[in-house]
Amino acid sequence: MKIMLDHLLDSRGISQNQLAKDTGISVSTLRNLNHNRTSRISFDVLEKLCIFLDCGVEDVLLVERES
Repeated sequence: MKIMLDHLLDSRGISQNQLAKDTGISVSTLRNLNHNRTSRISFDVLEKLCIFLDCGVEDVLLVERES
């Protein structure tokens, strides 16, 4: 599974710092998500991201299928 947060932020012109400020999610959590350095994401964080970015879970998380 891949977290597509970096693409969402880039396409909307939003920085990690701005996202952290507006959502209350820590910068370190966002940095780890942005660089796919995490093995889980809480529903609370996922909900905050989807609400703030006006997107669905499928826009944040991508299932990578083996070929």
